[in-house]
Amino acid sequence: MAINGITTGYFPTGYVNNKATKAETGKTFAEIASQKVEEAEKETVQEKIPQIIDLFGTNAPDEVKQAWMEAEKETGVHITKCGLYVTPDGEHSYMTAAGVQIAIKWSKGELNQTDLLGSSVESAINTVNKWIYDLEHPLAGQPARSVEEQRLSMNERKFYEAFLEKLKGLL
Repeated sequence: MAINGITTGYFPTGYVNNKATKAETGKTFAEIASQKVEEAEKETVQEKIPQIIDLFGTNAPDEVKQAWMEAEKETGVHITKCGLYVTPDGEHSYMTAAGVQIAIKWSKGELNQTDLLGSSVESAINTVNKWIYDLEHPLAGQPARSVEEQRLSMNERKFYEAFLEKLKGLL
């Protein structure tokens, strides 16, 4: 479409430019975008889990890393490299206890030292116990949590408990 010889780059209402888009007619943009994000996540989340666990447990034994990945699969809770738990629908994110620990290390200038799980099963167990303790005992002065934040916190706790159970099985 052009106005006085200037191309606007917009297409007339109802214009469909390819076969893939034609198949998607009748859906809103948000529905199509959501569908595409889900498809992409299914392909990439499983690929990224080993990279993320390497950030949390650079020196952790392989069985600890495997326990992490199994706990994520079991609970459906995937923690990002910056310590966020993002819901599968992508609508909510939540800073985990692991994320808080990363932020504290970074604030102390330990940017390259995010090895939170240590180098043994015992050190990983101690770390996970600390994360569970931090969930149960929030710092004084924190604002009240919304119902959604409480739900996300419970999911985070389920992940830690599943991970802890798998770690104890390794001893």
